[in-house]
Formats: sequence, structure tokens, C-alpha cells
Amino acid sequence: MKTYAIISDIHGNSLALQAVLKDIASRDVDQIINLGDHVFGALEPEETAKQIRQVPMLCISGNTDREILESLDKPSDKENMERVKSNLSAESIAWLRQLPPTAVCDDIFFICHGTPDSDNEYLLEKVTRNGVFVYNDEELIEKTAHVNQRVILCGHSHVNRLVYLSNGKIILNPGSVGLPAYLGNGEHRFAMESMTPHAKYALIKVDDDINIELIHCAYDWNVASAAAKANGSEKWSQFLLQGRMPKDLRIGE
Repeated sequence: MKTYAIISDIHGNSLALQAVLKDIASRDVDQIINLGDHVFGALEPEETAKQIRQVPMLCISGNTDREILESLDKPSDKENMERVKSNLSAESIAWLRQLPPTAVCDDIFFICHGTPDSDNEYLLEKVTRNGVFVYNDEELIEKTAHVNQRVILCGHSHVNRLVYLSNGKIILNPGSVGLPAYLGNGEHRFAMESMTPHAKYALIKVDDDINIELIHCAYDWNVASAAAKANGSEKWSQFLLQGRMPKDLRIGE
């Protein structure tokens, strides 16, 4: 039997990452797989990058990792971006540059941040004017038809979901280590909410079958929330504290 820990969307939350790595260390884990969006956010980008590099793991790039690199030579109006760039060391930037957009592990897992073809789209969730819904079985089979591996790992939405398809494939989003909710703006304004402030990851045990456990780790989210607020990010502060939309940001109210 081989055991894998799946983490994603740390977003610079070093306290949450510490809690997750401590929990992983207490288990018999053979491989850590990290789905990207490592350092961007209202918290501790450089400290988080150092923590990640100290622990052997397979990492890919997320959309915000890419956006950091794309904005290095020009100012960005994205909230937190200038602070994040100024905080990152040359070593951390070089590390971000070498991350692949997707990967395959042990011919069991196809690893992506968003979808197999995009780091900025959702694999499981459909965003509509009426809210966020999970794609149906037929749609997900079509979206992953070109993936040969049985288990598809994705992040990006920050919501932990496990979906078994009728063709035998499995899609897993382990949830976010470091940001349990956020407000999205695309064609529609929408909320992604995990409904708890915990740091989230998943454990997969592969033997004759595949067993998956979704894990919620407690950590001092009050401290993380206060740090985000001190860095000028009131929304992030509330997301970290509640894992859902605060009343003043709820859509449709």
C-alpha cells in the first residue's frame, strides 16, 4: 500500500501549512502532492515558500503562481500582488519558474490546478447566474475524456469535493490549505465557501482499491485573520475567520 497526501491552495498561509504538514508527519505518508497557488495572498509569501521547499513534495503551478511571474516586470492592480512580489526572494521566484502546469504521478494521478487544460477554470464547478453547481456525470466524463489516469486531482475552487464518475474515474479537490472562502468575479459574481475555517487536505491510500479521506486541520485562524487585516485585506481576514461569505458580502441579500 502507498499513501499520498494531497494539498492545494496554500495562498501564503504559513500557519495553516504548518498545521497540515504536522498532521501529515503524524501519518505514514509516502508522497505529498501539491496542486499549486502556493504564496499569493494577504499573509506570508516568502515564509510559506521556504516551508514548502523544506519538505519533499511534487508541486505544480497554480494560476496565481503564474500571475506572479507574469507581473514581475510591470505593476499590477491585483490586490496583494505588489506586496507579495516585494516579499519574495530571488530563490523563491526561481522556484516558482520551474513549476510545471500539470503532472502525472505513478500513472495513477493526473495532477492539475484548475482543469487539465487551464489553471484558471474550474473542473468540478459550473458558475451560473443562479449560483455555483457541480457538473453532472456526463459533463465531467466529457471534460476528462483525454485523461488516462484513474484519479484526477484538481484545486482552484478551494472547496473540498470528491466525485466518483460512472466510468470508474475519480475527481478529487482536497480543498484549500490556506483560504477557506473567497468572492469570485467573472461573467457572474459568485462565492466559493468551504463552510469551515479549517486547513484542508486529503489522504489517499492505494492498494487493491483506492481509499480517500478528506481532512480538516484546526489551527489558529484568529491569528491568520488578524495578520490579513493588518496587511490591509479586510475581506481575506473575514474569509479566514469564517470559511464563508460575511453577511455584508453575501450575494443576493
